Amino acid sequence: MNDQQTMQNAQKAVAFFTQAGLSRLVAKLYDKYIELGQAGGQIILQDCTPGERRDIASFLGKHLYSDTTIRVRLVDVEKALTHSFNCTLLDLLRAYYSDRELITRAEQRAMHTAYQAQFRSALASIAAELPEKSQGRYWLQQGLHGQEWLFSRYKNAPEDEQERQLNQVRYIVNLLGQLPDPDTPERLALFAQRTSGDPHTLDPDRASGRLFLLALGDLARMQRRDHDEGLDLLIKHTEEIGEGLPGVDTSSTSTSPQDRTQELRLYSSAGLLVDMISSNVAVFNLAGATYRDGTPDPLPQVAGERVLLLPLRQLLEWQSAIPKQEDIYVVENPQVFEEVIAALGSDRASPSLVCTSGWPSMAALTLLDLLLAVSPSYRLHYSGDFDVKGLQIATALMTRYPGRCLPWHFDTDSYEVALQSDGVLARTSELDVLSTLSKDFAPLVAMMLEKKVWAYQEGITHLLIEDIKKNAFQKTTAI
Repeated sequence: MNDQQTMQNAQKAVAFFTQAGLSRLVAKLYDKYIELGQAGGQIILQDCTPGERRDIASFLGKHLYSDTTIRVRLVDVEKALTHSFNCTLLDLLRAYYSDRELITRAEQRAMHTAYQAQFRSALASIAAELPEKSQGRYWLQQGLHGQEWLFSRYKNAPEDEQERQLNQVRYIVNLLGQLPDPDTPERLALFAQRTSGDPHTLDPDRASGRLFLLALGDLARMQRRDHDEGLDLLIKHTEEIGEGLPGVDTSSTSTSPQDRTQELRLYSSAGLLVDMISSNVAVFNLAGATYRDGTPDPLPQVAGERVLLLPLRQLLEWQSAIPKQEDIYVVENPQVFEEVIAALGSDRASPSLVCTSGWPSMAALTLLDLLLAVSPSYRLHYSGDFDVKGLQIATALMTRYPGRCLPWHFDTDSYEVALQSDGVLARTSELDVLSTLSKDFAPLVAMMLEKKVWAYQEGITHLLIEDIKKNAFQKTTAI
């Protein structure tokens, strides 16, 4: 029988099942055939109408079903189709669902396996095309985040995503063969511009930039594992970068100064220079600072009453930064910072004051690390806004410096004072976050939940000034 005759016969069967209102039966037959890949097993139809029971029994040549639940064997359907319409169950299903591609589960699994194998083969071919002793091939075949990691992560991704990843891998492995000599370094943005046409391609918040860092970290891990005690931190950080793929986290809290330092070491070992100017922190009244070779930096002394705006580049050159007193005061708001400085005047006995300008930057955290490293008796006093962000910053600093960062005027009395300057009605979604914060703020959080209003640091500026004046001059300078 030719294909045209088979199709005509199947269409007659379709007409019968359609006119008899047996669409539920056909749908069940379709699902079972997809599952088994052949006319086998049985299906169960529940809550069958009298018409369904009559027509199914008539078609199969069986006695009328007395129960509303019917069990139908696919082999019986196949036999009835052959007898009545001279077509198979497969012919019926193809004709009935002409808009679908009938692929059995076994075929789906085989196609899925082939799809994954194709991606694995594409990764392997990228490595095979590279010179045998190249950095790119070494990383792709041996690296923790090489082809096995890439395969496991993207083997089920859509075809266009797989192709995007393959192109990105090709770019990264070629980059590893073009790294500048550390003795003649090149700036990261210029390196990215030269190799891709986009100076931001290798930014850490780009997928290609994160994969590049992972590759550099893997190479460092493989080549210097036994020679660098600090490498464990770098490895841990690059693994965390990997967990971030393919999503992007551009928040300033995603990387600590230690992590950023490790990144800088990676770039430096690869002959690349990065921006260390954009991240900065404002500080007033530093007692001193020393370079890594032990020589003093005259900058804090000559600054006098001026505010120092210190970039990360400067801070990374310091071995230590010395505060005026063991109590170091940290505020979030720049205008509050300036108002406190104006109130302190020219009295050089006043303590050191740091402004984070919102969430602490790399530079801010690096400076705080340096200040606290001078002596275990040194401690921070942090004040911020009475809102989610302010309390989150306080919690983060208290977690980072346990026992050495104290909340400063983060209490119910200060909150009530701040409310006298009016506040902003809080959203319910924001209020829900308060319950996740440190238990140290429990009384304050309870009051904030009750009032449902945010208040701000500007409203307690006078309390901060009074506090510093009251306490600071009772202490001798740290130097």
